[in-house]
Amino acid sequence: MLQATAGEIVDLPASFGLDEPVDMDALTTALDGRWGELRRGLRTQMAAAVVRDNSDLTTEQYRQQVFDDLRLLAKTGPARLGFDPEFGGMGDPAASVVAHEMLGFGDLSLMVKAGVQWGLFGGAVQLLGTRRHHERYLRDIMDLQLTGCFAMTETGHGSDVQHLRTTAAYDPATAEFVIGTPDPAARKDYIGNAARDGRMAVVFAQLIVDGRSRGVHALLVPIRDGDGNPMPGVSIEGCGRKGRGPARAGQRALHRRAVRRRVHRADRGAGRDRAPAGCGPGPGR
Repeated sequence: MLQATAGEIVDLPASFGLDEPVDMDALTTALDGRWGELRRGLRTQMAAAVVRDNSDLTTEQYRQQVFDDLRLLAKTGPARLGFDPEFGGMGDPAASVVAHEMLGFGDLSLMVKAGVQWGLFGGAVQLLGTRRHHERYLRDIMDLQLTGCFAMTETGHGSDVQHLRTTAAYDPATAEFVIGTPDPAARKDYIGNAARDGRMAVVFAQLIVDGRSRGVHALLVPIRDGDGNPMPGVSIEGCGRKGRGPARAGQRALHRRAVRRRVHRADRGAGRDRAPAGCGPGPGR
């Protein structure tokens, strides 16, 4: 194994086929590429962190530790990298991906949790929502005032989005959506951040209007109240530990009958000329 520190000039074995020594600073700069400054900053931040032995922690203790680390991240620039500057972000989605990648060198559980919060959940609100959703939610998502998850995968269909079975039936009398899980195969499965901290989920479901499916749409559905208890009609259970990361245990959610208001639908790109306001068919439908 070849090990070197920054600034060191390394003579490689002849088997490497190089005639000149390798300048490790130059090599690192080349590999870091466009986001070198970001990578260096994150390396410095991780190197300064206290190395902890997590082997004796319970799942609940480890989840709390990872969430505490996530709170620290929320106070730094990387948490805002991928979001629109108009709402407090930094407008660089590619740098956001790099930042999440770098977290994996320190704690894979933290990488996953950050990726769910600011990548999947926050990204879905930004890309699938409209201005009203951005104004209402994005700042709170970046600051961890609103913790969320991405509920697409189902037990019986994986990520085969076209054939998802969770339903969102529009009730014109109340201007609400009724989210339903018609059978166990339609449960939302492997939902990161749903185990304990998630308060809202981007739920992908078949939109039903006047008894007819309008295709898969995304809805912002509260899954816990302010005290952390599942909302009425929502049940959440664990899938067990995943690998060596107790904080990354998968979760599944079942919506027996959860009614949510129309304002929570992420409706960017949805037409409104053939259905009640805010309930139009998706593109190409």
